[in-house]
This record gives sequence, C-alpha cells and structure tokens, in this order.
Amino acid sequence: AVVSTQSTGDKKLSFNEHITKIEKKVSKRIGAMYRCKSLLPLKYRKMFANALMLPIFDYLDTIYSRAGKTRLNDLDILYKKVAKIALDVPTRESSLVVYKEMGWLPLHLRRQAHLTTYMYRIINGISPSKFMNKFQYISGGS
Repeated sequence: AVVSTQSTGDKKLSFNEHITKIEKKVSKRIGAMYRCKSLLPLKYRKMFANALMLPIFDYLDTIYSRAGKTRLNDLDILYKKVAKIALDVPTRESSLVVYKEMGWLPLHLRRQAHLTTYMYRIINGISPSKFMNKFQYISGGS
C-alpha cells in the first residue's frame, strides 16, 4: 500500500481544504464514539480518543497551524467535543478540567509544542536530511 503524505492545502495557503477534511474525519468518529459511549468504560473511551482522534488533529499541524484563526477555532471546538464525549461530561464543563483529566494540552499549545520540537530537531541536526537543507540557521543575536 502506498501512503500519501501530501497536504491538501489550497492555492492561497489558507488550508481550508485540509481543515475541512480533518473536520469530516473527526466528526464521523465523534458520532461513532458518541453512539457507543454508554457501552465502553471510561478507560476505553479515553483510549479511543487518544489512538483514533489525536493523530487526525496532529497530522501536518505544524504546517496548517498558519491557517486563519477562525478555521483553527473550528478544530478547537471539535477537539473539546472529543474530550468531553470521551469523559462523558456535560458540554458546559470547563475545557481546562477536561484536558487535565485526558492528559491533553489545549490544541493551540499542542500545535506549538509540535512546531517547537520540529524546529529543535532541525537546529540540532537530528531531523531527516531532506528537512535540514530547507532551513538556514541565522543567529538572533546583535
């Protein structure tokens, strides 16, 4: 099987197409998780969210994190919904409490952590060479 790693960014690099695909994938899985939440113990609902939902949010997040704030907020809403369904808490429950219970960072911080790790690897020469030659280190000192 061949797996494509190409992003589905649009010509203006707003990433609307990619974010729409994420929303559709996550929404389908949210529906499945919601329908079976009464059948699965908490432990397995959390496993479902971590194993089958987080990778969708993480895929290419260092690239699409430059999308417009409105589109990123749409993903944040889905991310919160996933956590709240997994924990079976009311929709009005504080997101920070829910994230703590799930062991998650808020989505914007998660994207920032991924980008920081990515850049750390490039700066320290521990990233694949095909990424290394795309950047040139310029000192920020005076």
